[in-house]
Amino acid sequence: MLGGISDVLLISHGPIGCAYYAGISGCEGPGLGVGANAKEGADATAASVEVPAFAARTFVTCMDESDIVFGGEEKLANAIDEAVARYHPEAIAVCATCPVGIIGDDIEQVARDAAIRHGIDVLALSCEGFKREPGWLIGGRRIFEEWVGRETRPRGPYPIHYMSESARFGNGVASSLLEQVGYDVVCSLMGATTYEDIRASQDARLIVLDSGKAIDAVPQMYGERYGTGFMRVSFTGLGNIARSLRAMARSFGSEELDLKTEQVISASMERIAPALERARERYARRIAVIFEDIFRSDAFATMALELGMDVIMIAPDYAAQHYTDQGFCMNVPVALAGRIACSGFPSGERRASLPGCEHALRPVSARDADWVRATFSSREVTDALSILNPDICFAGVEQRFGRIRTPMRSEKFLSDERGTDYGGFEGFMSFARDLAIASELGHWLDTEPSWLTEGRQDG
Repeated sequence: MLGGISDVLLISHGPIGCAYYAGISGCEGPGLGVGANAKEGADATAASVEVPAFAARTFVTCMDESDIVFGGEEKLANAIDEAVARYHPEAIAVCATCPVGIIGDDIEQVARDAAIRHGIDVLALSCEGFKREPGWLIGGRRIFEEWVGRETRPRGPYPIHYMSESARFGNGVASSLLEQVGYDVVCSLMGATTYEDIRASQDARLIVLDSGKAIDAVPQMYGERYGTGFMRVSFTGLGNIARSLRAMARSFGSEELDLKTEQVISASMERIAPALERARERYARRIAVIFEDIFRSDAFATMALELGMDVIMIAPDYAAQHYTDQGFCMNVPVALAGRIACSGFPSGERRASLPGCEHALRPVSARDADWVRATFSSREVTDALSILNPDICFAGVEQRFGRIRTPMRSEKFLSDERGTDYGGFEGFMSFARDLAIASELGHWLDTEPSWLTEGRQDG
């Protein structure tokens, strides 16, 4: 929630080890993020923004044993003073870690005193890991209560608040697409935004949330206080992009916006049409297996479907709250289900689409779109994949399957990449390019896995 605010310095109050995750999800900093050397795909506005020197760094008070015994409030106060002296941030946020909550440091008072000394906002967040509420909700609520609504700015006719972690790392693909349609993106909480943008974010008439995370509570706060509209969107996958843009236009009730939306969609599809046709010829009827993780891999399934691939999705039973060898849901295209039906695998129910992929823009030449959904054990999943022999596997965050005694091309496409690398129309073509690199490099043929070599030697 806080990591992408480029001009707010974030301090973790606690031991050094507790600060690890504070540095892996924020702004990438000068030369890497939304600075002069922003990565390809960032819009011109983002590229012209100067990122503070502290944007890529992790700050921690580094509490030790004596601080745990005698308290770390003085160390926190000194850390805030040093941060202001060195970096002159627009504001500071202090995140309490578990030891701080246990020993009872009064970070609220320390923050109030520091705000008076330096004349800037210092936000104290009691987001210890053992709290019943998740840290993103605590942070989102405090930001909303303390910063939102402090000022207002002149806006265009269609002001929106684009909430998405995919807007980080100098990625301006979605924002650029929205601006082409005619939207005024006033803020991008969770993504690359600023302290001043947040203070005026109540000016948005609509919040669009492009994220697989269940953080609806924050947009709902805007709706309750300011009457801001709210909808979930996805700018990953051609069908998702078109559906999202059209739904946004309908919410404003403007014929001009409807017309501009259709023009942008048509022009974008026409621009990528030749490359899309070549990609679909390459991937038609290839088999892709997607091991669905808890953060949802439906974006990758959607893009694979739109390339004409036969997609198999496998996921553990999340309702069980823990991994077991039973209860893996396997979605197999009807056209492929016959291969494993005669091998004693469980029968399942027929479904018209994959979960989360209802709006995929599949090619006309694609095979029957129905899937069979059944519950498999871990061993049955392994045996079924050996029979189906997929062309490529998309690995999730965690897998609990045994070894499949067949070389299978595999790539670990992370959930966060779906928006940062593969968002928008051009991002979809980047996915097709990366998929070609992953599946067709010669090392798949030249390098044999050690277990296969050892098996030949043993037998």
